[in-house]
Amino acid sequence: MSGRPMLQLWNEWATQILVLLSFTLQIFLFVFARTRRHGSSAVLRILLWLVYLMADSTAVYTLGHLSINGSPRKQKLAVFWAPFLLVHLGSQDTITGYALEDNKLWPRHLLNLGVQAFGVAYVLYKHIMEIPTSLGLATGLIFAIGLIKYAERIWALKCATLVSIRSSINNHRRLPNYDELSPQALRAEECDEEELLLFAQAMLPLCKGAMSDSPVALFSFKVRGTGSLASIYEWKSWNWKATYKVVEMELSLMYDIIYTKAVVIHTWYGYLFRLVSPLATLAAFVMFQLSGDKNGYNRVDVVTTYILLVGAFLLDMASVFSTLGSTWSCSFLWTRGWSNLGLVILSLRRRVKAAGSRGWSGSIGQFNLLHFFSPDTYKIRSRVAKMMGLEDWWNKWRCSETLVISQDVKELVFKHVWQLVKKIHHPSAENEIESSPCENGMVGLMGMMPPMNDLPGFRPALYNETARRRERLDDALNFDAELQEVILTWHVFTNVFLLSIDTPKDAASSTYLKAIKALSDYMVFLVAVRPDMIPGLELRSMYESTVEDLRCICCPWGSHTSSIDSVKRLLSILQDRTHEDMGEACVTLWHGTLYARLMLELVDAGNGDKPGIISCYEDRDHVAMDKLERLMPDLEHSCNGAGGGVFDMPKALALILDAWVRLLVFASVQCSRDAHASQINRGGELMTVAWLMEEHANVFFKQPTPGGIESFLLQALC
Repeated sequence: MSGRPMLQLWNEWATQILVLLSFTLQIFLFVFARTRRHGSSAVLRILLWLVYLMADSTAVYTLGHLSINGSPRKQKLAVFWAPFLLVHLGSQDTITGYALEDNKLWPRHLLNLGVQAFGVAYVLYKHIMEIPTSLGLATGLIFAIGLIKYAERIWALKCATLVSIRSSINNHRRLPNYDELSPQALRAEECDEEELLLFAQAMLPLCKGAMSDSPVALFSFKVRGTGSLASIYEWKSWNWKATYKVVEMELSLMYDIIYTKAVVIHTWYGYLFRLVSPLATLAAFVMFQLSGDKNGYNRVDVVTTYILLVGAFLLDMASVFSTLGSTWSCSFLWTRGWSNLGLVILSLRRRVKAAGSRGWSGSIGQFNLLHFFSPDTYKIRSRVAKMMGLEDWWNKWRCSETLVISQDVKELVFKHVWQLVKKIHHPSAENEIESSPCENGMVGLMGMMPPMNDLPGFRPALYNETARRRERLDDALNFDAELQEVILTWHVFTNVFLLSIDTPKDAASSTYLKAIKALSDYMVFLVAVRPDMIPGLELRSMYESTVEDLRCICCPWGSHTSSIDSVKRLLSILQDRTHEDMGEACVTLWHGTLYARLMLELVDAGNGDKPGIISCYEDRDHVAMDKLERLMPDLEHSCNGAGGGVFDMPKALALILDAWVRLLVFASVQCSRDAHASQINRGGELMTVAWLMEEHANVFFKQPTPGGIESFLLQALC
């Protein structure tokens, strides 16, 4: 008996509740979906995921409810609500898919469009004669808008697949005209954020090609009114900071392409529909007003209708302003010669500093293996997780954290990344950190190229060039062992070494220390929490083996000591044990500890014969030392007094950071493109930023060889 009033209430108000719920979910998506571009909190990501799933399900269920249970004699306005549900299925401009995999489901949405459109048409056919003519016209108008919006979403989903992105690079197009920005070639240090953002859009074919694993002849693209892209910027002026800024902006633009309706919106059709949609909604509102006396309708139904109409109009207007004020619109206008209007929008964007929202979040995951075995302060929750078979997931969540890297650490890391990729692609600049692509600059290089007006975005010859470049990277970084093994070994070494030394007093060494710690925990975070981003044949086995080895060491005392004492005790055990004590299974622990012992002896001022120390360790374990030489190729050279001075702590920290940067760049290049793209909706990974910097360095620092450029391009044109 107690459930009967609730059932009666649901039967009477279910349609209104469901329609308003569907509209509320759309507002939530419009407001909060854009936060994913900068990296949102875990709670907000979960909420967005739930709302994204509920939005479609609610709209579909409500349409079914109207088709079967609609009672126009009691709720005549319910017929008018049906097309709004089709509008809701079209989703908001700020989100089309939640994850990369959603884009591949566009055929399912296409089928759903047909089914739901038929459902709305059925409701209209069933009850259209029972409502006023003006309301019927308004219903038809909203129905047309809903069909177009849902079709837009499906089109955007299809265009956002990596296969479609690869195909789109073939479409030869002109790039924006930048003559109005500056009368002379723009220098990186003279560009404000808006100019860099426009340049990032010009470089977007390179980013799209990298993301879809499709090499791009970027400079075959023509710049409207100026010739080639290379003549616009002085490539000599580009350093790590400018490249990093452009790369993080490109990532935000790729987010728009993959996870929003940007590809569809920023076309002539998209702009036209953005202007027509609010006008059509306004016309529907006027028709509803003219549909007769509202006293014949239920008051709640009238209020619900006004909410749907006014809400749809406000969302459309917000979409119009957001679209017209975007950097995509600036680029669109310049591309088609409407530069004066583009400058007006650019000026407005500068006033509100809109480009500032295009930056990378700077957040990286952290996971430390030694802290993994510190006492669990959530014992009850751990037991529950174990009972449910979620112990592994719980331990990862408990030990993972997020670090927003400081500006000084960010600067140090990306300087080393830029120095490394520059050394690989432009060996003559080995000792420089600031960029200087080639002796005559990129402009000189481009002057050697024949006209390429008909050259599409990529050619088979470019794939050969990409293969050679990746082979060059493999040779330069020179990792022979399984990547997971190298990362875990170096992580153990880093922890043992850093916990065994005194905290540096000077600011420079302190920054190196923070950068090393951040990269070490970040790379292990990828191994433990996001293994799909770490390439390798052994997959999870190496990580699980290392965890089990540490568990055996910590088992007797791990749950009875404090967190700090646990780490110190583990450190003491690792330092005291020999290879025979650990056994063959503990290769990562043994090698990591061995490297730490070696480095501690090398930085000891009392040990004068540094090369002799290295020789002793080579005699002890030549396999481990061979791996160390590949990971830290400059160690012996530095110990011999290269560069002046003795081998001290600052030199050691620089070499350790360099090794972590080498691992970061190598892993980023070997990582699958799907894995890179799938993390953009979380704000982007540090590894993805490093990878794109390497892709850009390959373009900036590519040097011509006699006849090389001409023959290469002639082959490509054939």
